[in-house]
Parts: sequence; structure tokens; C-alpha cells
Amino acid sequence: MFDAKYTDVVEALRFDIRNGRFGGRNARLPSFRELSKEYKVSLVTIAKSMNFLQQENVIDIQGTRGAFVKADVTARPQSNDIALIHNFIGDIEGFHAIEALEEYAKEKKMGLLSLKAAESTQYLPELLTKLNADGFIFMHSSLTGETAEALAHAHIPFVSFNRLDLDCVSWVDYDNTGSFAGALKFLLSTGCRRIAHIDFKVNFGNYQAALHAVYRKTLEEAGCFDERLFIARDTRGEMRRIFGQQFLEAASRRAARYLLELPELPDAIIIRSFSGEVLLDEFARHGVDLEKKSRLLFALEDIQSYPERFPALLFPYREKVRAGFDLLYKFIRTGSCGPECILLQPVEKFVVR
Repeated sequence: MFDAKYTDVVEALRFDIRNGRFGGRNARLPSFRELSKEYKVSLVTIAKSMNFLQQENVIDIQGTRGAFVKADVTARPQSNDIALIHNFIGDIEGFHAIEALEEYAKEKKMGLLSLKAAESTQYLPELLTKLNADGFIFMHSSLTGETAEALAHAHIPFVSFNRLDLDCVSWVDYDNTGSFAGALKFLLSTGCRRIAHIDFKVNFGNYQAALHAVYRKTLEEAGCFDERLFIARDTRGEMRRIFGQQFLEAASRRAARYLLELPELPDAIIIRSFSGEVLLDEFARHGVDLEKKSRLLFALEDIQSYPERFPALLFPYREKVRAGFDLLYKFIRTGSCGPECILLQPVEKFVVR
């Protein structure tokens, strides 16, 4: 009986060969050593797998000349569709992405598919490699490392709207750390010392860890770092599951309560993603005029509303969607899969009250 790793490699090689990953009939395959690195198994396992495929007449091993494709190759069919993979589409970002991507796809005479990933994550890599789409866009942090590796291995182009630092991933995202450092320095320049930052808890990539590192470094250098003021407790997913379409309002009220639990209110608060009006209203319900107590700075995408009398970092969401589509379309038309990464800068609206 074959061991599991051996059969897995046979299946993966057979799939890749028959789907034209290494070229058409009579194309030369990579060396056994290169294949062992590609499939992350030993040379012995690769040799056993290739010998088995030769017995199946899938390949022809010609001694020192190497191995060649013998089976008929069925290239991945072109569908003229792209697929948007998301965890939740009923928010302003989701609605805008669907609307904009449909428009961009129509310009290129392509269609747009939409697939919710949240309930099928464990099956997603296999599902997407078989889905009849020419390429994929991932939003809402829906791309996993396993899915990225599966698509890259199958030579299927994809782009993430969230930064994921893997060698095979192309992404379009904002300069979150650089802009955060700028916001902190702005607030320090106005005399603020106790600066809070409140955001959703994010488990995707190293986004939150990178922000925390900037927060600590900047405020330690200023001699005013306080760990308690970096607040990130609830994830978007948790809040959506509990509160549905009203999750942002509920999360904003919770954010206000977390701030009210502090021994004293901070001199300044950087509010990321939450509703400013709801947060101010929640403070008022507790008898606190937040505008008189703290300097507020909002960090949010430019399609979201916020009280415009406050300074803000506005991240260019429309530009992000356009750049992501253009990058994927380039990959589809050129046969490339990247990786390429695009870092977008926010607009700073730092108005001193």
C-alpha cells in the first residue's frame, strides 16, 4: 500500500501535468531535484511518484535526458470571468467592490462571480483550483496561506486586497504603518501625551502586530507609552455573527465603553474603522462630552462617513479596488502570476482644533 505522502504527490503531479502546468505533450519536466523542492518532499518520494506516472503512461523518463510529458494535456479553459472571494458582502466596502468590479469587468467584456468563503474555508483551495474563473480577487482578509499556495501551484492568477507577506501573493493595500506613525507624531506635536488607539482585533497577517510595534516605538521615544491604550478586542467576524447588518454600530458602542473603562480618558484617541457619530453618542449617554475631553483623529476608508470637523487619515478605497482589478487583468492577459505588491498612501486631513 502507498504511503499518504506518496499518493498525494502522485495525484498532485498527475493533476498538474494533465492541466498543462509544465507545457504540452512532449514538454520536458523539471528535474527530480527541482520537483522535490516544488512539492516539498524527498527525492526518493519524487522518484517513486514519477516512476508510477511512467507506468501509467503519463510521462516518459528518458534516462539522463530527463522526463517528458506523454499524456494528452487539457489546458485550463478560459471562462472570461473573474471571481471575488469574500467573507461578508453586506457592508459598504462589499457593495462598492461588487459595483466597481462589475463595471471594470464589463469594460473588458468579462463577467464577475462572487463566492463567500467563510463557511467553506477548509475546502477552498481545492474548490478554487477547479472553479471556472480566469483569476481571483480576495477581500475581507479571506485569503489563507494554504489557498495562496494552491493557486500559485496551479498557476492561477490572484490578488489580495489585504497584505499577506508570502512570496507567492500579489496584494494591494494601504501604508498602514507609515501613516500611523505620522498620525502619532502629529498628535504628539499638538501636546498630547496619553494617546489611545482603538481598532477591531485583526488576526490576518501581521497587520496588528506591525501597528503595535509602531505605536510602542513612537510613544516610547516620546516617553509616554502605555500598553493599556492600544485597544483591539473584538473582531469584525465576531461582531457580524452577533449583530448582523448593525454590527458597526454595536462595535462602536462597545469601543466607547472600552475607553470609558480606562482610569482616565486619554488626551487623544485614534479611532480606526468605527462610527464616529455612534461613539460620540455613546459617550454622551454616559454624561461625557468626548470632544471637550480628548482630541479625536479618525483613520478610515474614504467611502465611509465620519464627523469632518476632526482630523483624519482617509484611505483610498476606490483606488484600491481599481488597482487590484488592473493588476489581476494584467496577470490574466500576460499569463503571469506575479507576485507584485502595491502600497497606497492615505490622504492626511490633519486639522488642528
